[in-house]
Amino acid sequence: MIQVADAGAPQCYHVAMHTPLPIHDELRRQVPPGTGVLLALSGGVDSALSLAILHALGCDVLAVTFKNFCYGEAEAAGAAGERSCCSLEAIAGARRLADRFGARHWVHDVTARFQAQVIVPFVDDYAAARTPNPCLACNSRVRFPELLRLADQQGCRFVATGHYARVRPLGDGDAELLRGVDPEKDQSYFLSQVSRSVWPRVVFPLGWATKRDVRAAAHALGLAVADKPESQEICFVPDGDRSVLFAASHAGRPGPIVDRRGRVLGTHRGLIHYTVGQRRGLNVAYTEPLYVLALEPADNRLVVGTLAELGVRRLVCDRFQPAVAGLPAEGPAAGTGDCQVRVRHRHAGARVTAWHQSADVLTVDLAEPVYGAAPGQGLTLYEGDRVLGAGRLVPSAAATCANAEA
Repeated sequence: MIQVADAGAPQCYHVAMHTPLPIHDELRRQVPPGTGVLLALSGGVDSALSLAILHALGCDVLAVTFKNFCYGEAEAAGAAGERSCCSLEAIAGARRLADRFGARHWVHDVTARFQAQVIVPFVDDYAAARTPNPCLACNSRVRFPELLRLADQQGCRFVATGHYARVRPLGDGDAELLRGVDPEKDQSYFLSQVSRSVWPRVVFPLGWATKRDVRAAAHALGLAVADKPESQEICFVPDGDRSVLFAASHAGRPGPIVDRRGRVLGTHRGLIHYTVGQRRGLNVAYTEPLYVLALEPADNRLVVGTLAELGVRRLVCDRFQPAVAGLPAEGPAAGTGDCQVRVRHRHAGARVTAWHQSADVLTVDLAEPVYGAAPGQGLTLYEGDRVLGAGRLVPSAAATCANAEA
């Protein structure tokens, strides 16, 4: 049985054996008892515990599992398919979880939208020598737009997912996206390209939790998914082999590996196998370690160089969208908090000394070099925990090489 902690105890709910459900006061204020919430339920431990938390808070929870691509393709992958977010095994597990907590559950087919908005752009980006992050596209173009549309149909005030992030409501009916409190699990980067208009209607039950909290609470509740491993792979490429998507693409064909002066050092296997910052798999003998500096699809060339050549202190992104109202075109303003950028999920961040926005292009100057900023990846701008905006990294002219041999 779940019981409310006494007033002098930490602000959370308790389950049997005094193991706490990680429920923060801010979440209680956002979703009082009776609030209608539509939860994206994948069948993993994070969405499972989100369901348990919302149930403990007395919310009227509906649960939906998205079918993102063909079941058959996921099941054909065997063990990898079982880890897929929309495999038949995952869907069955989500249904069992919903039944346990009394939530109505259904499967919603978004295969056409997922194909058009995630898979096709993913293939196009790799063919154009970019390194896309499909989670950014899925969240901004598929998951949250569809959740809100379904929530409106079902009369739900909020939508929820198992992401480790927070939404802070503002007094004018607006809201802003914040990092999750667990720095090891914070997923605000993956959410940073979602339209800011979405945030007033989103709650993240795990935003104040650590992964250890979540697994401990799942064990205390006896959830079968308490120890379910996390997939580190792209859901529609569960075996990690992207080459099947590019069988007829020029990007999959071998070509020269060159340095920044244009000197040929070796042969690459096809540009789709490489990304900026990569060190392994180059198979080039040199006096010091080499890294990928740039991919040049026009000439099918892979540009490599030293670590010093890889570092950049200026980043440029297009498709930039502010995530807060009134973001100045020039920044940071005097007196603001620490501003940073992240160029991938596991990037610790780099301190921003200046930015300039023109239309949807943002140029950022940094206090220290960033290594491995790959075109096509997301750039997320932060002030402390606040997400200020996000865009798509574009190539740096400094990384390209001369066309002529030295």
